[in-house]
Amino acid sequence: MKNIPVHKLQDSTSRGYLLKPFTNKGTDDKPPAQPGAHRDDHYIFFIMLKGAGTAVVDFEEKTVRANQLYYILPEQIHYRIKADKANGWFIAADPSLIDPACRHAFDSWSGFQEPVTLSRSDAHHYNQLLSILYSKMTDQPPGSLTVLHSLLRSFFEMAADTVRVSGDAGTGSSRPAYLSLKFKKLLGEHIRQHKSPSDYADMLHISEPYLNECLKKITGSPVSFWIKYRIIIEAKRLLYFSDLNVKQIADDLGFENHSYFSRFFSKETGMTALTFRKKLKDPS
Repeated sequence: MKNIPVHKLQDSTSRGYLLKPFTNKGTDDKPPAQPGAHRDDHYIFFIMLKGAGTAVVDFEEKTVRANQLYYILPEQIHYRIKADKANGWFIAADPSLIDPACRHAFDSWSGFQEPVTLSRSDAHHYNQLLSILYSKMTDQPPGSLTVLHSLLRSFFEMAADTVRVSGDAGTGSSRPAYLSLKFKKLLGEHIRQHKSPSDYADMLHISEPYLNECLKKITGSPVSFWIKYRIIIEAKRLLYFSDLNVKQIADDLGFENHSYFSRFFSKETGMTALTFRKKLKDPS
């Protein structure tokens, strides 16, 4: 089993964070290139002001458009960050700098987060705050680290509030949002042992139809979709980062019948597990 590469923020900065503007001018100001699939030991945030950018996160391509916020969690595998005529901000931050309440908001979707659309005024406010922070960073003499971290915390509070509002929009009740969060945490912990929607309903002490109703209301998809999604993500990670054969991967994911796992993977992805592995390792 190979170790998944982990990029450490301390190798790039002693401040505990990185802040960089990026533009479409082809100068130094480009989104940081991060070739090769890896994890980070820190959070990454993108504020897109103009144009668009893409990144492959847990093997799914995410597109971040103008006036959107997107973030990548420390445990998420990602690669191939690209930008198309994009202007915006890149922020990398050590988890220790982020208030626990803000971290809870960012982590609440347990890796299922999507880009969040900002109002024009919110995008303007983000740009103003980050511009001030960036200016303070480049002051001569350098700005006080206390001041810089205070401005950075303001960004985290704004971003967390944006994520909370996005998560609550249209739910009509906090109970479905709470159960959705609990379900996703349980899914990450028990996917190898439990693959039935009824198992998770039992763990949450609610009926399966009600759990489905909550998930559809919050995410738009039923429990079965998220169970399949998680299995496929874990399978892809093992196919990419390990030398285990398909039977061993099926065993690792809790499938008693590796032929059934092979059929399941093919049905959900449109290709065999070995084809997926070959495609990743030799994209040409």
